[in-house]
Amino acid sequence: MRRPRQVILARRAVGTIVVAATVSVAAACAPAATDQHPNALYTEGKDIARWTLPLDPYLLSDLQLTKAAYAAALTGNDCLADKGIDDPVPYVDIDAAYGSDVIVRKWFDLKIAQTHGYHEPSQQRPAGLEAWDDFQRQASTPSEDEAFLACRDDPATVSPGYSNTLMNFTSGLAAAAYSGASKDPAVLESAAAWNACMADVGIEDLPLTPIEMPSESVRQRLGLGASIDGPITEPTGEGIDLATTDAECRDSSGFTKAFYDALWTRESSMLEDNEAALVEAGAEIESITSEIDDIIAESRAR
Repeated sequence: MRRPRQVILARRAVGTIVVAATVSVAAACAPAATDQHPNALYTEGKDIARWTLPLDPYLLSDLQLTKAAYAAALTGNDCLADKGIDDPVPYVDIDAAYGSDVIVRKWFDLKIAQTHGYHEPSQQRPAGLEAWDDFQRQASTPSEDEAFLACRDDPATVSPGYSNTLMNFTSGLAAAAYSGASKDPAVLESAAAWNACMADVGIEDLPLTPIEMPSESVRQRLGLGASIDGPITEPTGEGIDLATTDAECRDSSGFTKAFYDALWTRESSMLEDNEAALVEAGAEIESITSEIDDIIAESRAR
């Protein structure tokens, strides 16, 4: 059976894939920190508009995830060529493709609602990555699969990657903060006000909290939930209208502020309680990111 190349090569960056799935449950949107602060804890002030949070520097951005996968593919080029597969990784300037639009965590706000509806902005890949995305989706033959697997597991082609241990630790802290914040009394009170604000919208399975939106009936109605390698549906007028009402109710009920404050409090405590481990994690992330950048830079110099 012919499979997308990204499925065959996935284990090269398994740590980054795991953290991407874990961090996404935090549903917060913010620009990535440009410095990782390996020798001190992150102390930037609160900024609800940018949804900055204390654990941001210790989580991976979409940019870092993409570059890790790209570097892993580059390291296998020569091995595949030796096995008769002359299909080099396409040139892509990943940094330029993302520019300043770098995501660490996503938060559903009015701007996103009015632009994307309930379609996650992370699904809207930067246009400059099309060649790389197409390369990953190429179907492979059984003989090519065999070559990919052999090169993937060859010690000579191993590229630096963010380990499961490292990323499960930092994303686990973020997930714990998120879980605790969702049960905060102020958050629960504002969630009830949000629910009352949404009562006349006509959602048969309206949840008690906006954290659970879009509900199953809304997802089905709007055609949400496509797989990562499947077609991405476009937002509809109905979807944008509904999402906009949702976002407005989150703000008017006080839910957005209450949830942000609850998250900030919990993540700040986690910084203090895990200071030594987080300083070490920040340094490791910075080191691995630098190694990945070096691999990509060296490929450009050839």
